[in-house]
Amino acid sequence: MRIGKRVIIILLFVFLLGFSLSACNYSFEVSEEESEEEWAKKWGSFTPYKTYSYDNKYYAVQTVDEEGPWPVIVVSVYDAETDEFVANFCPARSWDFWGICWESDSYNIWTQSADIGIYCYTYQDGQWIRDENAERPEDIVSKYDKK
Repeated sequence: MRIGKRVIIILLFVFLLGFSLSACNYSFEVSEEESEEEWAKKWGSFTPYKTYSYDNKYYAVQTVDEEGPWPVIVVSVYDAETDEFVANFCPARSWDFWGICWESDSYNIWTQSADIGIYCYTYQDGQWIRDENAERPEDIVSKYDKK
């Protein structure tokens, strides 16, 4: 039996559509019963939620931008006192992304992604710039670190 190219393309499209819809519906809700240990196994030091800098001067949130060829994460930083937008950056595709965290003594933000790894966005003159050479502090734990 010979299956036409059109049928194969339609089946592939349906499969990819189903996969992308299930990825978009991923929920970041955490049950109240989840312990800190369970959270650390799932996320490490990183979070998908609103998170504050060490001195509560800034907060960062992540959203998904679906305008390009694939959905990407946008990390937006705001002044915590005024809620005024400060800056944003796009660290990775959304379906591979595992959260953000602040350094414990600076305004540097770390991102965790399954496909590209962990990167630091260094605070420079009101912007967050990816620093390829930054060394991750010991207190920032990845979900992929060996336990």
